[in-house]
Amino acid sequence: MDRSIDHDVARAEASLARLEGRRDATAQRVSGLTREIELAKGRLAVKDDVEAFIEAVHGSASRRNLAAFETLLTALVQEVLPGEKPVALELSTERGLAALDICVRRPDGTLEDVLEDNGGALTNVIGMALRLIAVVKADVARFLALDEADCWIAPDRVSSFYKVLEDGAARLGVQCFAVSHHDLSQFSDKFHIARITGEPASGVAVQSADTGSAWDDTQPGLRFIRLVDVQAYKDATLHLSPGVNALIGPNNRGKSTFIRALRAVFYGEARDSLVRAGAKSAIVEIGMASRRVLRFSRQPRRSPVNIWSLHEADGSVVEEKGMRYETGGRNVPDWVGDLFRITKVEDLDVHVAHQKFPVFLLGETASRRSAVLSIGQEASYIRDMLVIHRERCARDNATVRNGERELAALQEALASYDEIPVLKSRLASLRSQGQQINRAAERLERLQDHASQFSRLKGQLAMAQARAAATRLLPQPDQLADLTRRVEHARERERIGRQVLQLGRELAASKSRLTALKGLPEAAPALENTASAQNILKRLGDLRSAALIAKGLMAQIDEGLQSVQTEMARLVEETGGLCPTCGSPVSAENLLDHHAHSSHSTPSERLTA
Repeated sequence: MDRSIDHDVARAEASLARLEGRRDATAQRVSGLTREIELAKGRLAVKDDVEAFIEAVHGSASRRNLAAFETLLTALVQEVLPGEKPVALELSTERGLAALDICVRRPDGTLEDVLEDNGGALTNVIGMALRLIAVVKADVARFLALDEADCWIAPDRVSSFYKVLEDGAARLGVQCFAVSHHDLSQFSDKFHIARITGEPASGVAVQSADTGSAWDDTQPGLRFIRLVDVQAYKDATLHLSPGVNALIGPNNRGKSTFIRALRAVFYGEARDSLVRAGAKSAIVEIGMASRRVLRFSRQPRRSPVNIWSLHEADGSVVEEKGMRYETGGRNVPDWVGDLFRITKVEDLDVHVAHQKFPVFLLGETASRRSAVLSIGQEASYIRDMLVIHRERCARDNATVRNGERELAALQEALASYDEIPVLKSRLASLRSQGQQINRAAERLERLQDHASQFSRLKGQLAMAQARAAATRLLPQPDQLADLTRRVEHARERERIGRQVLQLGRELAASKSRLTALKGLPEAAPALENTASAQNILKRLGDLRSAALIAKGLMAQIDEGLQSVQTEMARLVEETGGLCPTCGSPVSAENLLDHHAHSSHSTPSERLTA
């Protein structure tokens, strides 16, 4: 009973402790939630002011760069297209984000859209300039590939276009690769020029001088582009210098294949048509610093269909920091973007221009133009700040809306814990009562043990008294000694009687033999040796004498047995028919046979007797 009480009280205490824990956790959550709601309401109270401040900072940072960009773009346009109208940049706000319009300013001050209201030559020049700016401002690899970027420029102005490109690339540290159908021989001493030779039907090749001496071993940039079984190329290598590079040749000779190869490697834009007819796979290799090579292979009807791998100068796959630089699939591996940093910006192909889409940014939305150009590095940070501020305000609204509902529920739950002190007091009282019950139960258990001991001792005392009473009825030691001697005499007589019986049986056998002998004829034949007969006769005489002696002894034994039986009958009568040693009922006949009468009585019966 005491253990059951302790167990129940302990369970109640554990339940109460859990309730106290929940109460404390609820109170802590109420305090924390109240603080969160207060802070959220405080931030929401100044939401409009903060947003206005961020927009003001954004506008101020953007306007600081507008004049510089306008001057740069106007100078580039005037260099290539003398007399062209100056470039004007208009900054506005769309849904809280900066929006940039690129226009040209008429003499009367009104604006014209570059893409819609002007010719392709102006679009070519501004598009090229915007790519240079985007490559620098986007903080990516300073590499630019232009495919027929001079397609709308008059042949007599092409030289000016490339002078601007060369000057801009040199000032900004951008490596350029331009594909053109114009003859750029006049620039052969200013930047690296390669030529396409041959016909697509019979195979085309690239004439390109080695540019290894122009490179420092650790200098970033693309050393060469090698095409193996790529469309019309069986095996062609285009060497690149750190500055401006041009690949020239007639139309439809495969110049743009190098642009397509770059887009396949860095953008994952690869199709089975990239593979040369009759070949099993197409391979594009890009040389880079430290004599390493990035290899891209396209394997139609295989899995993976594309494989990117980075190789050392000896051809082995690069393994660094537990990573093996070899990946298959359709998407460009992350490590390719990390190594070369040639990647899309705002989902636009800033680095590698597509021949069929020569217009860059001018066809995008005004806000996207602003995002790609960043209008100063800080403009991107400010734009991110505005996005973060709006996301935080949305979270604050959710915190206030959901938090107040939760707070009401928590306070209601907290009120339900007010009875815990009362329960704790009652439980302490129950614990005290349980301890008192346990002490009483312990005393009761000790008393029960004493009672059991007394009962056991009482039984032992009764048995001892019964034994003492039985002992008092036993004969005196001299009587027991005399009785023992008589018993021994009786046993001796019994032994002699058994011998007499045995002798009697032998005597009867001898008489039978004697009778048989008497029946023999009178005139027995004379025996040559009568010794055995004499022995038999002598033995017969001895047997007769022994029989007479045995009969006398038997008579004496019978007299002794009769005397012993009389004495035993008297002893049994004196003890009331009970054995003086074990207390069981006996008679004069079985008094001496202890096993015959002791097995018929139990110890309790003998003790009672």
